[in-house]
Amino acid sequence: MNVSIHELELKILALLDETPEKMSFGRIKKSLCASYGVNNRQLKKAIASLIASGTLYYTFHFGRSFIERSLDKPLQISKHVILKPSKCSVPNNGNRVVVSIEKGAAFGFGDHPTTRMAIRLIDACLHQPYWQEEKHALKAIDIGTGSGVLSIVAAKLGLGVVVGVDTDPCALHESKNNVNLNQMEGRIQIVAKSIDQFNETFDLVFANLRTPTLLNLCADIDNKLSKKSALIFSGMRAEESMDVCDRYQKKGFNVAEMRQEKGWSAIYLTRG
Repeated sequence: MNVSIHELELKILALLDETPEKMSFGRIKKSLCASYGVNNRQLKKAIASLIASGTLYYTFHFGRSFIERSLDKPLQISKHVILKPSKCSVPNNGNRVVVSIEKGAAFGFGDHPTTRMAIRLIDACLHQPYWQEEKHALKAIDIGTGSGVLSIVAAKLGLGVVVGVDTDPCALHESKNNVNLNQMEGRIQIVAKSIDQFNETFDLVFANLRTPTLLNLCADIDNKLSKKSALIFSGMRAEESMDVCDRYQKKGFNVAEMRQEKGWSAIYLTRG
């Protein structure tokens, strides 16, 4: 099979995104050379090109070298969302939003599948007809906001108000910094509260949390949601996602979309 260097680069990136484990050159070679008939020289050339462009880089763990995606350049996460380090610049484009994130100790930079899937589901949700028409008047809560990335993405995609909540002082500090970096202070509130401490209701909930926490939050989330509402959950292992779906379906939610990547799962549920 004849594969161009560009096509081979895309296949390398897809393989890295889809494989749960870190990939060495040898593993990439074993996966792609047999499947597509490319030779060692072609593969080395494609990887060298991706490294030269800053898309990939070598990492070293316990005396072994691996090839991974670089996070030092802008990365298009979904159809309308680009994440970038604060010091990089991206040309203006009316069809996409650019979110700047300072990588720190708080979770949520785009380097983990659960963050990427949550962003993709938020993007898909807010471009569906009902939510697209109503989003400027709606309010969301981002539970366990971490770096604040999901809140910032939602606000930049046009959601009226987003409240990011967390209990970790480090996350609160970093998420506030990222909100300021993106000039979203007027649309995003970062607070040290839990959802049951709010008097108001929300239209959308975002949560990138592990399965036990998502299950335990079910009653509190149900009590704080509008009749027409949506949930975007990530952070579950793939085999755990149906447990979460079942719990929330008992509260009247339907599964609108489910995604899986590298053994992790994310779900988008709607009600009303």
